[in-house]
Amino acid sequence: MSALQITETECRQCGTLIAGLNGRYACPLCGWVNSHADGHAALPTAEDDPDHPGKGRRRNPLGRR
Repeated sequence: MSALQITETECRQCGTLIAGLNGRYACPLCGWVNSHADGHAALPTAEDDPDHPGKGRRRNPLGRR
């Protein structure tokens, strides 16, 4: 996985300066969210998730199912 980069832009709906990760933004004032495809890097796949079922998932530490 590549390193995360903090990026800034103006909200396209209300103009507030907002920060995001790798070009993905959500405005806390008006609720605007840009498309995930607008980001600067590809999103990780499900297989990249350490909790993905195919990765030898750990059991619940409390023993519950």
